[in-house]
Amino acid sequence: MLRPIAHRDFPFYTPKGAIPVGGALRDLLLGRRPQDLDFVAEDPRKAAQDAQTHLGGTLFPLDEERGQYRLVTGGLVLDFSPLEGSLEEDLLKRDFRLNALFWRQNRILGIRGADEDLNRRVVVPVREANLYEDHLRSLRAVRLAASLGLGLPRETRDALSRHARFLQAHLEALPARERVKEELSRLLLSPRAAWGLHLLERTGLLDVYLPELRLLVGLKQGGVHHLDGWQHTLSVLFHLAWLWPEAPLEARLAALYHDVGKPLTRRFDPEAGRFRFLGHAEVGAEVTGASLEWLRFPKETVERAKALVRRHMDRPPEGKQALRRFYFRRHDLLPALPYLMAADRLGTKGVEKEAWEVLEAYRETLSEPLPERPLLSGEEVMALLNLKPGPQVGRALEALLLAQAEGKVRTREEAKAFLLYWKDDGTNTPA
Repeated sequence: MLRPIAHRDFPFYTPKGAIPVGGALRDLLLGRRPQDLDFVAEDPRKAAQDAQTHLGGTLFPLDEERGQYRLVTGGLVLDFSPLEGSLEEDLLKRDFRLNALFWRQNRILGIRGADEDLNRRVVVPVREANLYEDHLRSLRAVRLAASLGLGLPRETRDALSRHARFLQAHLEALPARERVKEELSRLLLSPRAAWGLHLLERTGLLDVYLPELRLLVGLKQGGVHHLDGWQHTLSVLFHLAWLWPEAPLEARLAALYHDVGKPLTRRFDPEAGRFRFLGHAEVGAEVTGASLEWLRFPKETVERAKALVRRHMDRPPEGKQALRRFYFRRHDLLPALPYLMAADRLGTKGVEKEAWEVLEAYRETLSEPLPERPLLSGEEVMALLNLKPGPQVGRALEALLLAQAEGKVRTREEAKAFLLYWKDDGTNTPA
């Protein structure tokens, strides 16, 4: 039975014959501005074309056979689907009660329990069976909880755990990897990403979607690590977002995977009297790449996350010149690398102060930005050093750019003097 939830306007254009439903109404009731709008209509194609006429944008079919269309315009995404049966029947097929809403004549209505869930700010399935109608819904429950600051009551967690066990036993039912990647990305970019990953582990969904990370759970480390491998990983992810709220996806992925190589490199050192994880950064980088490629993350995101995992154990040197050289050689990983290093230290016990030292030294040393190009062109270098086109020109430009980064060279005249010395020094000849 449908019941009124609230009286309020729908502040977006509504095509004739279309009815707003779902998450946009939930967001409005939670005090958020929605960017994804869902509509049902008897003729969704006509409704989508009407919206495009009024709003502009790009219209394309999501699934033409099922009558699903999407319009992207002005920072909004409008999805149109066919209304099958009555509105109540449509809502009862949806994923969670707080999404089982529709708007009509300045009123939001929903199924029984929707108002209670909105007031309690919790996620509860419309029916547990609905999780099995779209197997991505259990992962989406965790993502919604993390991104919207909602709770998962015991009955929901139990239902998600049962669904996770089903997916482990029926791998053929797993959702498309692209859809999984999208949900995981939105989860990692949410304000409570670490809590969301904790929920994935507690419900068994970590084993389903990120099994390579399951080996960190309960992994004892010793030394400055007072947390097990998984708890430390969640701490690093939390501290990265705390230090750098705008951290991009590849930095958060690197925080999540930075120690994934530890279970594979764990060896007992009798001299130290504890386990060590030599080479875990290199091994972890390869695992990271394989995992993210399997999930269909973009190549650039994969490569940057891999590089950050590989370099997260690099120790910044002391001294401004050496530190500028250190970061210049890793310039494509900035500013993510120092933030990841700092977050890693905040996830330990006894060396937390190093986190602030790393960030302070980075900010102070790079208060003068690193150079992006040499002060002299390739043609100028060839004329100055009497060189023909070839590898030696590239080495000269590379040496000049490094000297600029270190602060040794600041003007064109200094650049010429440096290269003349560099040529005569004898250390630049090809091996």
